[in-house]
Amino acid sequence: MSPAYKFVVDDRVLEIFAGSTRRQREELLRIWRELAASPYRKGEWYQRTAAGRELQVQRSGRWLVRYWRDDPVLEIRIVDVERVIP
Repeated sequence: MSPAYKFVVDDRVLEIFAGSTRRQREELLRIWRELAASPYRKGEWYQRTAAGRELQVQRSGRWLVRYWRDDPVLEIRIVDVERVIP
């Protein structure tokens, strides 16, 4: 059994979360928990930041989640979420 990862969100993500409806918050928590439970799952595509960090981008329902896996501290770092209108 592999060590348990946890998810960590950036300040901007927390602001989006706080301004969301209860249902949206529940969706986001479910998505983040799934990412932490399967830390080696690949995103649907990759995106590079201006600093050169490779982010994984996962679409889940109405949400795009950008994140990276920080193995030394066993964290999934959620750096951005975006609501996508289907």
